[in-house]
Parts: sequence; C-alpha cells; structure tokens
Amino acid sequence: MKQAHHISQNKILQLIHTYYGFLPDSISFIPFGDKSYSYKIRCMNGNTFYLKLLDKKIQQEAITQTSYYLPLLTELHEKDLYPPANYPILTKENRNKIEIEEIVLVLFPWINGPTLADSYPLTESYIRQIAQLLAELHLTTSKISSDIHLPAETFNVEFLDELSTFVKTLRQRPAPSELVNIIAPKEKGIISLIMQIKKLSNTIKNKHFPFVICHGDLWGGNLIQSPSGLRVIDWESVILAPMERELANYITQMPITFIQAYEEKMESRVNPNIDLLRFFSYRTQLHNLYSWLKNLLVHQLDEEQQFNDIDMIKNHCLNRWDGIEEGLQKLEKKVGER
Repeated sequence: MKQAHHISQNKILQLIHTYYGFLPDSISFIPFGDKSYSYKIRCMNGNTFYLKLLDKKIQQEAITQTSYYLPLLTELHEKDLYPPANYPILTKENRNKIEIEEIVLVLFPWINGPTLADSYPLTESYIRQIAQLLAELHLTTSKISSDIHLPAETFNVEFLDELSTFVKTLRQRPAPSELVNIIAPKEKGIISLIMQIKKLSNTIKNKHFPFVICHGDLWGGNLIQSPSGLRVIDWESVILAPMERELANYITQMPITFIQAYEEKMESRVNPNIDLLRFFSYRTQLHNLYSWLKNLLVHQLDEEQQFNDIDMIKNHCLNRWDGIEEGLQKLEKKVGER
C-alpha cells in the first residue's frame, strides 16, 4: 500500500513488544505493493525485521492465505529444506502471526539488499538462477509433511465473469476518466481474450498434469539480491500446480535459457505444455486487471493508490499481451526443434 495504515505506529511497536518480547526502537512505513502494509522495525539490540500488516476489512483474501503459506515457510525453515525462502518469526506463544481486532501482523527477518523489480530485462545469469531456485523448490514437494495443506490448481476462471461486467459497464460507472480512456478502446480485445481463456480452462481442467509446490508469483519484486544470494519473499500465491505456472512468468524473458537451467537442476528433460503456458500467462494478466479494476470501482481508494492502480493497468498489464503471444509462438517452435 502507498500510505501507512491508520493504526498508530506506537500501537504497532507495543504489539511487537507484547507478543514477541522484543524491544523495538523505531518503525518506518514502506510504501510498497498493494496486498499489505509494510514496515521496517528496528530493535534496541540492533536486530531488524520486516512487518506485514493486513487489514481485515480490505485484505481478507491475503489473511486467509496466511493459514497455509506461513506453516509451509516455517517447515521449510525448520527442516532446512529451502534456505532461499523467508520465514515468519514465531511469537512467545509459538504462533506465526498476531491476530487482533481489525488487523493481522506477521513478522519476518529483514533481508538486506534490493529486489529485482527494477532489473528488467533480467540478465541471462538471473534467469538461470531463478529457474534453478524454482527447480529446487519443486523438488521439496515430496518432503513436505501431510500437515501442510496447500491449495491445488483447479484452473478456475470464475473471476472472469465479474471482470467482463466491469469492462462492459465501465462507462456507466463512476470511474476515473483516465481509466475509461485506457480500457474503452481495448474493450473488444479484452472480452475476446476472456472468452478464449474460459474455453482453454474447460479444455485443460479435465486433463492430468503432475503438480509441484509452486511459488506462483516469482517475478523480480519477490526476489531480493542479498549478500548470500537470491532470497524468495511474498508467498501468498503458493500453490500445488504444474511447473508451467512458474515458467509462464518468463515467456518473454529467455524461456529456453530458463528451461535449460531448470532441467540441469531437476536432472531430467522438460517438455512444457504450450496450452498450459498460454492459460497461465493470460489468466495472470486478466486476474491482475480484475484486481486493479475492483480496487478502483468497488473499494474507496485514496488518490495516490488510484494513480498507482491505473498506472499498473496501463504500463504493467495491457501493454504486455502482444509480447506474451509472440513469446508463446517462438517457444513452441523452439521446443519442437529440440
């Protein structure tokens, strides 16, 4: 979020002291992302932490996700199965989060270093590292205890009906004029893509594919270049799914290099399914569009957050669709030649 939560920062520090026993010295808000409120906490002994604050009124989905990704991260950490992952600090009562009144708090160790959000286009070295990080994660699938209940991919596209309604009725809604000017000229193309992905969902949901633990959203903003190597953060989208869900994020960024590095770590050949890649690539884009439109049309956002969400739609969503299809066609040809 772009502005701090209305709960006072002194109150947050008091909660950290009460539930964790730490002696926090300072707190600073980090205006980043749109799924949570972020803070940096410094303690008197020099320790530093990242705090994720979730509001029960507007971030209920993200709160629900903590019920499975936090236990997963705890197990990965305690069993040393996947060192690149961050993990929640446990409270004095051995809980992975604080839940009170209108908010939920999750505390993580602070990871020094920049994210790769501003490193695009990614270098070949980064592509190879990311592919091998994902392969390493996928290899943990059989090692996770049965007590961890992750959601499984259902190829669900139910949100597309509401997205279609948003797009078709945008001119009749009290929407920002800039948003209307961006969406209206592309209405037919958006509706056409919605229909295509609905059809593709019906085709692939009845087929069998091997599932692995997928991060689900491993773009540059969720990777930190720390002194010890790349670290993986923001696990809200973790899911059991085909590996193509991860590869789909790299369709326009050296996918063959990605596949080769992935195969090296897996020690086996990979033949990605192009239909799956097309489905995951466009469903992600359509869901992003849906989320930002819902924020703008349903929730009461401040002016700064509105500006951010409109910018995301214009410069980080709609402008990428042509490149995805071109990348898919090139990859299909190259995979066939291997």
